[in-house]
Amino acid sequence: MIQTVRLLAALLIGGVIGAAAVPSLQAQPSRRGAYVISETHVIDPAGFTEFVKAEPATLAPFHGRVLARALPDVREGAAPDGTVAILGFDSLEDANRWYNAPDTIKLMEQRRTSAKSKVYILDGQIQ
Repeated sequence: MIQTVRLLAALLIGGVIGAAAVPSLQAQPSRRGAYVISETHVIDPAGFTEFVKAEPATLAPFHGRVLARALPDVREGAAPDGTVAILGFDSLEDANRWYNAPDTIKLMEQRRTSAKSKVYILDGQIQ
């Protein structure tokens, strides 16, 4: 009899806890984000180094950050001619505002004298 009461109490408590937890188990919406991807072939290493040092200051006001910059480990297709960089932003609006900002435009001119690049902006999801 005591075991039956304990079992019923445990089931009741478990049901209450489970019912309270269900709303928090629903999928949380992911935030939209954006990425700026660049493929870069450096022709003036010293000038490109200066660009890389100055870039974070242009990103900060637009919630941007350098996520990666390296030579890719290519698994399929032709390799890019140089390094690949991935910049992350909280929104597509932030990425576009950064790309069109006067400080960024000036910095991109500096990059263009030290490297040849392809630059893409991708609308994506940040998990």
